[in-house]
Order: sequence, then C-alpha cells, then structure tokens
Amino acid sequence: MAQNRTPVTTPNSEQFYLDSEQGKKYLIQISWPLHWRESADEQGAVPIIYTVDGNALFLTATESAWRLGVISENTFTGIVVAIGYPVDRKLFEPERRNPDLTPATGTPTPGHGEADAFLDFIEKSVRPAVKSRFPQVSVSREALYGHSYGGLFTLHALFTRPHSFDFFFASSPSVWWSEKYILSEAEKFVKTDGSSNGKSPSLAVAWGEYEQDPPQRPNETSEQYEKRKDFWKHIYMVDNAKYLCDMLRKSNRLYSLDQTQFDGEDHTTVMAASVTRALTLFFQDWPLPQSASA
Repeated sequence: MAQNRTPVTTPNSEQFYLDSEQGKKYLIQISWPLHWRESADEQGAVPIIYTVDGNALFLTATESAWRLGVISENTFTGIVVAIGYPVDRKLFEPERRNPDLTPATGTPTPGHGEADAFLDFIEKSVRPAVKSRFPQVSVSREALYGHSYGGLFTLHALFTRPHSFDFFFASSPSVWWSEKYILSEAEKFVKTDGSSNGKSPSLAVAWGEYEQDPPQRPNETSEQYEKRKDFWKHIYMVDNAKYLCDMLRKSNRLYSLDQTQFDGEDHTTVMAASVTRALTLFFQDWPLPQSASA
C-alpha cells in the first residue's frame, strides 16, 4: 500500500483570480518554460498564447508546450495562459461559458451573447496582469485559442478585432450556432479591405474527422448511436468549417490561413490534437508562410 502520498503539483506555473468589470470572477492559470529557473528574472522576447475553457485545457496546453521545448532544446517555447472559472472538479461551466463565448446577435439568445464583454476583460485585465508577472520579458507575439464555442469566440474576436492578436486558432468552431450567425461576420470581414492596416493576422482552423459522421462506440446500442449520429450530422461541423475556410480565402485581411482535419478524432478527442497543433504553429513554425491569396 502506498505510503506518504502527496498531491501532484505542477512546476513553473501559478494561478490567481481576477474580477471583471461586471463583477464576475475568473480563474487565471499561467505556465512558463521548464528551463526558466526564476521567471521574474528571465529576459528577452517570448510568445504568449491565451486559451479559453482553461479548466479543460490548461494542463493539456502546458504539457504540449513543455514537450515542444524538449524537442527544440528550448528554442521554441513560450508562456501559456488559460482563462477559466472558479469551479471544483468540473472541466466546463455552461452557465458561464455559454454567454462568454457567444457573440450578440440581432435576435438575442437567452443565456448567450456576452463575447464582447469577455474580450474586453481579456484585453483590459488578463493581458496586463500576465505581463506584469514577467516584468523583464517582452512579448514577441500573442495568440488566442478556443475550441467549440471557444472556436466561435476566436472567430468573433478575429472578425471584430483582427489586430488584437497575431494568431487566432479556431478548433471545431460552432459555426452552426444561432443560424450560422458567425458567417455574417465572416462576410463583412472578407468584404473589408485590410491592405492598408499594417500586418494582417493569421488564422488556423481545425476539426476532427468524426465530428460529422461518427462511428458507433463499443457497447453503444443502435438506438443510442443513431440519435448521436443524427445530432452531429445536422450541425455540419466539418462542412461548416470547410465552407468558412473557403470563404476566408477570398480575403486579403489574413496573412496566413491554415486548415487541418485530424483523422480518427471526434469533437472531444480533437481538443488535445488541435491545441498541440496551435502551439507548434505559434511557438515553433512561426512565422507562418503567407497565403497565396494574400
């Protein structure tokens, strides 16, 4: 029998709470490269990636970033910031994330539509707090990552505040939400000439092969499978993502557009694959090649 058991702790990381202007409390978790001994003493320019749904993604993103550091001998590493909620033993908090991650529309949806206030919170509170934690480090570039509703949020941030981040990663974005409202924002974005607004941001979109046509799970009854399959079939996760990418290729406002389908992954399992892809592109492969249409 195991003796002297102690909780698992994560090195080179910390967490704290921040309140928004609306009085909502958020959990902010930060991690930095393992080869940093004293983070406050580090100097130089480093990239920072911010992810929403931090309760579900902080450890995944942190470990992925650290593995990249090992492979690249610490050459391509950066700071990971996860924005989540003060909840216990829960990865997702629908009552909080649903409004935070969805944009306001002409037809209000109850319990949704507060994405702009959440973006304000990230820009005015989270980013300054993170940067103050590393006083001698300058920021070389910044990225925003989100999955599902978070992917929708990332697209909204890109379409309405395109210069707020250098890189936007929309993992399995919920394009279907509110009668595909985000496509109207995408259309406005495409039609706006961005050639004279300085360097354009980059976008990556990813999804799993089984998000639209999933296979039957072991021990899943035919009735359960047909019900689940029908749900995913009718929100067109894969088709919508591809359609969005095709639409955005007509724009001169993106420096680079990357799209990836992860074979054998569904809406849940693709999260780990896509966050690793985001970190690889942003930490290691940057600058990304300019799109031919740009």
